[in-house]
Amino acid sequence: MNSELQKFQGIFPIIYCFFNRNNSLDKKLISEHIKIIKNIGSQGIASLGLATEVNKLSFNEKKELIELVAENCHGTIPTAVTIQGSSFKECVKLIDIAKNNQADWIILQPLIEKNTTDKDCYSFFKKLIPYVGDTIVGIQNAKEYLGVGLSSNDILKLYKNFDNFRVIKGETSSVHMQSEILKYPEDLRVFNGRGGQEIVDNFLIGCKGIIPGLDSADKFLKIYEFIKNNKIKKANKEYTKILPQIVFVMQSINTLVCYGKRICGYRMGVKNIYDRKPFLIPSEYGIKKSKHFAKELGGY
Repeated sequence: MNSELQKFQGIFPIIYCFFNRNNSLDKKLISEHIKIIKNIGSQGIASLGLATEVNKLSFNEKKELIELVAENCHGTIPTAVTIQGSSFKECVKLIDIAKNNQADWIILQPLIEKNTTDKDCYSFFKKLIPYVGDTIVGIQNAKEYLGVGLSSNDILKLYKNFDNFRVIKGETSSVHMQSEILKYPEDLRVFNGRGGQEIVDNFLIGCKGIIPGLDSADKFLKIYEFIKNNKIKKANKEYTKILPQIVFVMQSINTLVCYGKRICGYRMGVKNIYDRKPFLIPSEYGIKKSKHFAKELGGY
């Protein structure tokens, strides 16, 4: 198990979901997107999280995205699949699909219904984890975005109950994450999200990786190499360069999906980005800023 955990480190960009004009999945563009994530030297790839607009996707579309990642990665880099379903039964089916497509890490999102509590989340995870089998499993603990989540005590209970509960994904500040990591065993690996905010601090406090969008992932990879070589001043200097873009994109999940995906698409050479309802309508100024940042970042 410990040797298996070694591959869960570094930059795991999460895929955006691109749509055609007719509202269908643009599988050709998504495949190109996945290949770029792999080809820039990412340590892994993630899918079906909040940035993938998973809440807008049908069961079959989630299945197609899992399969696209598997087809384009061919076991060359570790894959993380977030499981978000409309029912417990659908979550189990998606876990089976992820496992059949050789997912390395399954990340569970809570099933959020009316009046769902933190206690409900814990019970849901405890009931669902056995269906994962021997695959590494964790949770997306994003109370800031989802409204519900687990305490460190609940996470420790899952760790003790399940030998494969070993990698989790958080969405919180480095200050809060540092205090959480101190409570966890050494072999419980923590990734943080938030679009790469505080990336240098995240690694310095003990995070093993981050899960950003592709829009700035190549720059995060450069920063990560500096951190690994203990060149912290250079890492901070590179982070400062892209901080305005991170701030622009990470105002909310809606702005991430609206403008982060556009910056990514423009860097890929895509002229038109189509949105699926419900979505934040991009303003002329927002599009202008997105194109500005894409030009500054350059092509992949």
